[in-house]
This record gives sequence, C-alpha cells and structure tokens, in this order.
Amino acid sequence: MNIFIIGAGAIGTYLAAVISREYDVTLVGKKEHHHKDHFKVIQKNGILLSGFQTVLSKVLTTRELKKIPANSLVIVTTKAYDVKIVFEDLKNIVKDDTVFMLIQNGIGIKEEVKNILPNEIIRAVTGIGAEIVRPGEVRTSWGKVVLENSKSAEKVYEIFSNSTFDTSISDDIKQQEWLKLAINAFVNPLTTLLQVRSLMLSKPEIRGLVEKVIDEVLEVAEKEGYPVPRDKVIRTISRLKQYKNYSSMYQDVKKGKKTELDYITGAIIRIAKKHKIAVPYNEFLYDSIKFLEKYGY
Repeated sequence: MNIFIIGAGAIGTYLAAVISREYDVTLVGKKEHHHKDHFKVIQKNGILLSGFQTVLSKVLTTRELKKIPANSLVIVTTKAYDVKIVFEDLKNIVKDDTVFMLIQNGIGIKEEVKNILPNEIIRAVTGIGAEIVRPGEVRTSWGKVVLENSKSAEKVYEIFSNSTFDTSISDDIKQQEWLKLAINAFVNPLTTLLQVRSLMLSKPEIRGLVEKVIDEVLEVAEKEGYPVPRDKVIRTISRLKQYKNYSSMYQDVKKGKKTELDYITGAIIRIAKKHKIAVPYNEFLYDSIKFLEKYGY
C-alpha cells in the first residue's frame, strides 16, 4: 500500500519515521504548521526520534497532496477539528479504494466526516505519547494502536505490527474510544491546568481529583451504552509514570493554539446533559481550559 500521513505534528511525525523504515510513506505537512521550522528540518535532515525509540529517518515529504494513487492508505493525524477540512480538501483526488485511518483524541470524529466521502474509514485509538522537542526531533513513548475492525483492518494491522507498534483489532471501537476518553478527560485538562508533565498525575496528592473526573466520565459512558471497566482506567494512572511528555493540550495552550477540548471534555458534557447527569468536575475543567485557550498563562 502507498501510505500518506496528513498532519506533521508529534504523532504524525513519529508514525512517519517508524513506518517509513518498512514502507513508502509520504508525510504531508500543511502550510499553517505551528512548529514553523519543524517541517523544514524534516525536509532537509529527516526525522530524529528519541526516547522509546532512537531513529534517524528520511521520509518523503510534501506540503500538498496533489494526487493519490490506487491502493493507498491515508492516515489522518491532524487535530480533531481539522479532520473535516482534510476530507473536504481530498474530495477531488481520492480513489474508490483509498482507505482512511483516523487517529485523534476524543469522540464523534468519524461520525462528523463519514458523509463527506464514501470511502472506508478505520477509526483507531492509540496510546502513543509523543512530543516535538525541537524542530525535526520527536520524543516518543511506547505505542499501542487499536484498530476498528473493518474491511482493510488486517492490511493496516500488518503495517503497524511490522512497524513495531503493539497493534490489535477491536470489534467494538466505540468501547475503546470511551476507555481512551476516560483517560484523556483527566490527563489533558489537568496537566494543562497544573502545567505539569503527564507523569505528575500519578502522584497521590492529585489522586482524589483524578478519580472524581474519571467517575463522571464512566457514568456518562455507561448511560451511553459503552460501559468502561473502572479498574482498567485506574490502572493507567500508575502507568503514567513512564510518560515524561507534556500532553498535547498543554502544548497547544502554551503555543496559543486551539485545543481538542470540545471533542474530549466538551463531548462528555454534551452527552451528560442528554442523559441528565451532573458532571461538575468536567465542567470546571472545561471552563478553566477555555479560559486558558483565550488568555494564555
């Protein structure tokens, strides 16, 4: 398969570097990139990965995707709110057999774009931590990828497995989305509010607050029909010790960028309202981050 990765942020860059060792990959960096020199450095020197994997990788790059050949996989790693724009942009060049894969935080993303193109869309949920430390260099943590079971899932599974990611296929990707949401719901806003690396949320002093946020999400998930096992989410708290990165939300606020809050905490609050569930902790986090988005630190 020809592989295109759209979105040269931390995750897109990480995937491009690793997958390109086994396959032909083109990394597509949009013009409005916020790490101004990141893409330039990649074009000149390649990608340097540090952390979990140390790799220097040359990848094919382009600012704009002009055509998509037959038998292509397009992995979209942009922010949740940009996925729509990507789909609209590609309307005229996709082939019938082009397969899309969406790797974003939050929920409702596939639902938002599935009517734009008739193509197969595979939703993926990942546990990959990545951070751009300087232009051209991404610090990585261990990567786990769960793919939605669909027609091309096996092919994509093979690509990710061969690229050393811990990969699996799920018959219930919505369940996986909610599990990841329960984790994102506390990690992203709290690290942003407290201005700390993800690993700090494993400290005992913050534990009570973390659990209160989680419990609200689990109540909403259950009412929505996707019950998430509490012990599974709680286990991830201590696992945060190995995540030395700053969360993407914290990085966004620091750079004065829009966050994915509306697909994470915002989505939880919307669905909670529908079920008449009170989620005061999530509302507190939502308002706080919206404030920081607007006024900065």
